[in-house]
Amino acid sequence: MSSEAPAMTTSDDSDPERETARDKALGWLRRLNSGEATGDDLAALSAWRAESPAHAREFAEAAMLWTLSAEAAAAAQAGATLPSPAGMHAARRLPRRAFLVGGGALAASVAGGLLVRPPADLWPSLAELSADYRTGTGQRHTIELARRVSVEMNTRSSLDLRAAADGVTEVALLNGEAAFAKAEAAGPDLVVSVGPGTARAAKASFNIRKDGPLVRVTCVAGEVEVRCAAAAAALRTGQQVAYDDRGLRPVAAADAEVVTAWQRGLLIFQREPLSSVIDEVNRYRSGRIVLVDRQLGRRQVVATFRLDRINDVIDFMAKAMNLPTRSLPGGIVLVG
Repeated sequence: MSSEAPAMTTSDDSDPERETARDKALGWLRRLNSGEATGDDLAALSAWRAESPAHAREFAEAAMLWTLSAEAAAAAQAGATLPSPAGMHAARRLPRRAFLVGGGALAASVAGGLLVRPPADLWPSLAELSADYRTGTGQRHTIELARRVSVEMNTRSSLDLRAAADGVTEVALLNGEAAFAKAEAAGPDLVVSVGPGTARAAKASFNIRKDGPLVRVTCVAGEVEVRCAAAAAALRTGQQVAYDDRGLRPVAAADAEVVTAWQRGLLIFQREPLSSVIDEVNRYRSGRIVLVDRQLGRRQVVATFRLDRINDVIDFMAKAMNLPTRSLPGGIVLVG
């Protein structure tokens, strides 16, 4: 018996079984990006991928299409040429031949890696799915940690509770944004661990947002002590500090009304560049808005949007800003 594998071709895109597997793979991606995915969903997806090399290939290829959309956004910011939708389709076909040569194991490995490290935060990571509390796209959730100590989580956020120690109430914000409030000075201090630093308060209201490695702490009322490595900063009402692995940045003034607008169901932009507006809106809607012309990203935006009508932003760009928009599958919208 010959040990050579049978010849394989790429002319089976119209194969009903492959079409079914492709549709299923895209369905899994939509589910992961819906903000409603659970750990059980992730386990079910892993089981489906393990059923056959074809399933693993189709999921990996679909995930690469989503990754391409994220890379398109990065290319636009860097001034590179953005592929057209037709180019996206051609790019989608190229990995199929590579996967056929490499086999199902390679595809499974790639897809598994994408599950652990989602491209451009298009869906929750394994760590986020296993968090004690997690909000999906557009969701907010309030947690009462102790008497008169509360947390309101913003969209796409994850939070872990920590065991009480040394007379403090401690939580860890893994990703996203949350508003913390401790109404009385009595009782254990509230300590929030985020990335390489912590925020501590005896009596205060403060907002913390984590974007990748960057953390921003804004004091809304009271006083908050922020520590990162060996440095510390004392924030008072209306002040903000940022930090990352390189340490604390200088303390700066902040508009608490704008920072906490999400708690009132609003997004407020005061002469913000369009690129920043799109980045912010992408946190609150499924899919992704991609700016294809970085020059347009410099245009200033003054506007207020309701979170329960977040897609009004697309109409605003198309009508008020007179920008061309194109909708693609999976909630992807090209602007410019």
